Amino acid sequence: MTSTTIAASPHVPASYRGRSAVWRALALKAWRETRTRFTVGTLVVVGICAFFTLMHPWIISRWRLDLIRHPDWDYSPWFYRALEDYPFFIWHFLFEDMLQKAFVVFAVLLGVGGLTREAAYGTAGFTLSLPIRRWELLAARAAVAIAELVALGAVAAAVILSGSRVVGAEYPSAHALLHVSLLVAGALVPLAVSLWVSAVVDGEHAPVLLVLSAVGMFYFLVQPYVDGAPMPLFVRALNMPGVMAGNPGATIADVHWIGMGVTLLVGAAAFAGAFRRSATRDY
Repeated sequence: MTSTTIAASPHVPASYRGRSAVWRALALKAWRETRTRFTVGTLVVVGICAFFTLMHPWIISRWRLDLIRHPDWDYSPWFYRALEDYPFFIWHFLFEDMLQKAFVVFAVLLGVGGLTREAAYGTAGFTLSLPIRRWELLAARAAVAIAELVALGAVAAAVILSGSRVVGAEYPSAHALLHVSLLVAGALVPLAVSLWVSAVVDGEHAPVLLVLSAVGMFYFLVQPYVDGAPMPLFVRALNMPGVMAGNPGATIADVHWIGMGVTLLVGAAAFAGAFRRSATRDY
């Protein structure tokens, strides 16, 4: 039975049908606010994944040529493994680097907006006059943004698997599913922080700049250790990029469970802060 059928059924209480309609309307409102960002994010994800899968044979041929022409160059430790190990190549360039950063950026962009943005445009009064609670507005925005992140993950996995098949490279679906799941789970933190900052800071662009600056700080701290250098304890505690990337393997045992738990707790705290601030703020 579809949601439309449920809403129209005389056996369903009118109050339930009314709340269901409200939630659909709120979800549609959140989708209309973020659909352009989601579309751009989809195109970016497709472009990144397609490039590193379809261009893999050309990249490897150039690397082998460099080894012949420049045997004296100081190649990074990951280079030789990526030269022979296709799943590691995909992990290094996508899940540890380009695709991960794209997910973080678009998680931030999908989270900004809401009542604070409407207040800047003078339309918050109309929204607040509707028979809905503030937490419902924020919950609908969060749910739509999470669904969009999951959709981006599905697109990434589909393009990686399809592109790998096109170039004749073996890439297990388990790798794609696990690493994409880690990306989506980790991206919940910048999404939650973005929702929270949007509820605190006025304007449309200031929350984006603040959250991206904070995220950039994490990557700046971790960057000196990406090639395997010993990582201080305080850096390991803040290593969200490492949690999102996981290890090159694709088993549950390879997941940084403690780091993921801390990451999700931080995300939950940011979500709670966003709900609390949105409920008490004077718009």
